[in-house]
Amino acid sequence: MKKQYEVIVSRRAERLLAGHVAFLARVSIPAARRLRAAFAEVLDALEDNPFQFPAEEDLDLPGNYRKALFAKRYQLIFCVEEDTVFVDAVLDCRMDNSRLF
Repeated sequence: MKKQYEVIVSRRAERLLAGHVAFLARVSIPAARRLRAAFAEVLDALEDNPFQFPAEEDLDLPGNYRKALFAKRYQLIFCVEEDTVFVDAVLDCRMDNSRLF
């Protein structure tokens, strides 16, 4: 039987995603929809196996954080504790994200 992980998205990650989607929607509604769909796909992948994604080493975060790249320019920052995946941020890779943490 395949192990399923529970994925919990923080309010902060939801706000960051909403900001990215809103920005894209001003330029292209279809692009904003694709971003939301890609986010849903990466959440599904986290439920199946969060360890398929590499460790996050660029942001100098404490603990055992990992990153999942999606929609070409975005990354989801998360950690895994037992059977739960905690999504802490959704970042645009084109931006300086060093001040967010």
